[in-house]
Amino acid sequence: MTLFLATVSAQEKKEEAKKASNWKINGVNSFNLTQSSFSNWAAGGENTISGLLSGNLHLNLKKEKTYWENYLNYGYGLSYQSGKRSKTNDKIEYGSKFGYKAFGNMNYSASFTFSTQMDKGYPKYPAEKGDPYNSKFMSPAYSTLSVGFDYKPRNDFSIELSPIGGKLTFVRDDSLSKVGVFGVKPGKHSYYEFGASLKASCKNFKIVKNITLNSNLSFFSNLLHNPENIDVNWTVAFNFQITKFISSNLNMDLIYDDDIKNSKTGGPIIQFKQILGIGFSYNF
Repeated sequence: MTLFLATVSAQEKKEEAKKASNWKINGVNSFNLTQSSFSNWAAGGENTISGLLSGNLHLNLKKEKTYWENYLNYGYGLSYQSGKRSKTNDKIEYGSKFGYKAFGNMNYSASFTFSTQMDKGYPKYPAEKGDPYNSKFMSPAYSTLSVGFDYKPRNDFSIELSPIGGKLTFVRDDSLSKVGVFGVKPGKHSYYEFGASLKASCKNFKIVKNITLNSNLSFFSNLLHNPENIDVNWTVAFNFQITKFISSNLNMDLIYDDDIKNSKTGGPIIQFKQILGIGFSYNF
């Protein structure tokens, strides 16, 4: 009897371990800090301190013909120069995709994304107290939902085609809503677009032993209004692992959205952001 119970217990543990192995979590968190100070320095200079916290996390489930993939990208950075604060990075991006095997490397899929920022943004820095801001948390925020097909030849790469989808733009701040920004009409808090999308993603791709790449490239066309004006959103993150706890990170973001008007040109323009840092990191 004792032997039978022990065998059953061992079998149950084996089954639990097998189920747990279907889940995989990995990612990298990093913190970069730079500081400079000057005293009677003939060549001149300003006292500066800056810090940047960033992360790229993945949680995936794969079981038989189905898979569920989730990612979270975040970053926040501040710089103080002669006592004046400037924001150097600010992003929150979450994505989720469910897939079911159709045939070969092709799968049926449904995906969801959400992105916004944490802190207020200003047209120029350093910002003075009382300066008008042009963005903040949930202003703007973007959410997409789409269904279609996901071509997945390998675990770290996929191309998703969604002929049916929607995109929601939120501006929850009343003062920004009144003037109408990010495509949302004055006085409104949201703007809906129906369209098609194409996405290509690469996650934790090892270029060489200590260099990994994460990238998400998406195209969206509003089929109800100017479908030829395609929105582009591309994020790229390189991680260079120098030692176990020291790494260098190169992050780049490119955005083109016909509904976002540039304050100088009065029309849409390509937006680009690049951040390079070195500091402490934790991989898991």
